[in-house]
Amino acid sequence: MVQYKKREDVPQGDRWNLESMYADDGAWASEFASLQSIPEQAEAWKGRLGESIDVLKQALDFYFGSMRKIEKVYTYAHLRHDEDLSEGKYHEYYSKARALYFQFDAATSFVNPELLGLDESTLRTWKEDPQLAEYQFFLSDLLRQKPHTLSPSEERIISMAQEAMSTGHQVFSMLNNVDLPARFGEVTNEDGEQVKLTHSTYYKLTQARERDIRRGAFQGFYREFKGNRNTMAAALDGSTKAHVFESRVRGYASARESALFDDNISVDVYDGLIEAIHEKLPDYQRYMNLRKKVLGLDELHFYDLSVPIIDDLDLKYTWEEAEGLIAQALVPLGKEYSDIMKKGLADRWIDRYENEGKRTGAYSSGCYDSMPYILHNFNGLLGSVFTLAHELGHSMHTELANRTQPYPTANYRIFVAEVASTTNEGLLIRYMLDQNKDPKVRAYLLNHYIKDFCSTMFRQTMFAEFERDMHEMVESGEGALTAETLDAKYREVVYSYFGDTIAWDEDDEMISWEWSRIPHMYYNFYVYKYATGMAAATSITQAILQEGSSAVERYLNFLKSGGSKYPLDLLKGAGVDLTTPEPVRDSLKVFSSLIDELESLLG
Repeated sequence: MVQYKKREDVPQGDRWNLESMYADDGAWASEFASLQSIPEQAEAWKGRLGESIDVLKQALDFYFGSMRKIEKVYTYAHLRHDEDLSEGKYHEYYSKARALYFQFDAATSFVNPELLGLDESTLRTWKEDPQLAEYQFFLSDLLRQKPHTLSPSEERIISMAQEAMSTGHQVFSMLNNVDLPARFGEVTNEDGEQVKLTHSTYYKLTQARERDIRRGAFQGFYREFKGNRNTMAAALDGSTKAHVFESRVRGYASARESALFDDNISVDVYDGLIEAIHEKLPDYQRYMNLRKKVLGLDELHFYDLSVPIIDDLDLKYTWEEAEGLIAQALVPLGKEYSDIMKKGLADRWIDRYENEGKRTGAYSSGCYDSMPYILHNFNGLLGSVFTLAHELGHSMHTELANRTQPYPTANYRIFVAEVASTTNEGLLIRYMLDQNKDPKVRAYLLNHYIKDFCSTMFRQTMFAEFERDMHEMVESGEGALTAETLDAKYREVVYSYFGDTIAWDEDDEMISWEWSRIPHMYYNFYVYKYATGMAAATSITQAILQEGSSAVERYLNFLKSGGSKYPLDLLKGAGVDLTTPEPVRDSLKVFSSLIDELESLLG
């Protein structure tokens, strides 16, 4: 594993090429200084958007052109900041760039309300004019939102109330990230040492081979959440009621309809996901029973769900080997995709290895006028190879969209963002399974893929189901969400997924408190997108491997389309119709087949 001590020790070949954005920090500072007057310049367009098509065109050119420039200086500062979080200069750059972004956002807050205040028939006529072609989708989407847009004074009140309405999430964040960890006790690890229980050590301890260690970590962790359930319930109640309040003020039938409206998605898609997942719960439970059998347990508990059922393989890769493996796996995507990715790797899209102060984890980030950069902390293990494939999926999506779309329609929505990354992972694991006939290697890879399904499709849908039910409890007027009502509802949902595969003894009943530690419960119907994204990616992967060039063409067109259409329309173009549960059902057939083979290999 390559690891550098100081940032200055990292050779150029292992760094991302930020010099392609700005030759040096001085060039960035010069451009940043030139943008300081933009928020003030925005005032000149206030009250003028309805004067004529020409004026509207000039105003939108200014609005989107300014945003594009600000995104570039922000992206550079953000990436430099993450190279070494202890570097004060880049922390200052990052703070200043963020401040400029927020100033511009505030200065242009009049744009949408002013446009919606124009005569609707006039705006509908203007948006069809060729002069406004690249803004047509933006204007059409704005008009779609008009029935749920309030008067300027009412919108101002809602905007001013946002900070107060986010208090529930803030309370959760402080409890979960600061106060509770300070109260976690010590537990014994596999080396017989007393270690501090934290969010990160908890996960590691639940993977321990020794069952008493897993059980002790589980008990110690959930015991603290039990003691704070009433506070967590009040925080979640406040957050949920804020969602319900705003949805009602805006005239939506429910908070869920309001949250899904931005992506132009019907609640039927959400319900269809849950329905399709429930149809395959017997297979999910079959995997739980297989886990119990392989571990040699008489009964399965929740603290047994993270311990590996297959020993880690000694699979290690150099960076060059990882690149080669991924390149081979993605050959089915065709020459255009492969050539662009190969050139991107050579041009240094990626910051490869760990150094002191570097942000942990991995991500893909960039802007319209930059490379689609990847921050990685490559460690040579198989998981790190999959992470590289995943982030390359994001970056290739961004690159193809930016090459094809004008700036206003290049950026794609979160709903489709995980499709490209997960498709890459799917192609990689299929390639590795095709190349490996060794039963031990195949079992390891199959189990890796199955766990992805369990965590991304089943677990996230379980959260989504609870989130739906929780909001409906508030909307039906049942009263405040209390610790007792949330415990009961969460236990009911969890039991429907696991059934009697779990022993449900006194320890297992602690899972009823898990709702209190899940941050996604505050994200206003976000979590279901993980499951739909994997379903879409699995369907696309299947089509690419089975149909070949026709499926590849559909997929590349999807990537190139960026944000030029709504998510469901983009996915339909790729051959995935999420207005029906069929893509979810098809992806779960893959899940079933994986379990079939793993059962046969493990006996």
